Amino acid sequence: METVQDLLAPENYNIPIVEDPRTGDVSVPRASVVQIREQSSFLELLRVGEANRFAANTKLNTESSRSHAILMVSFVIRIF
Repeated sequence: METVQDLLAPENYNIPIVEDPRTGDVSVPRASVVQIREQSSFLELLRVGEANRFAANTKLNTESSRSHAILMVSFVIRIF
């Protein structure tokens, strides 16, 4: 099973990736959920995540990285 580290809260690691067998929906329980209202806040979150990202070399290739990042975004549009 694959696990992830929350790049917005690096102390929160070894989070399982969960798939609902009925729907196929994927979730990452205990991962940070942040509400943003403007583009600058979104870009700042990307910078924080990138700063906390860690890449390690593989045994076969010191130039290769085994670091992958997943960004899950959910939009809610409210019409007033």
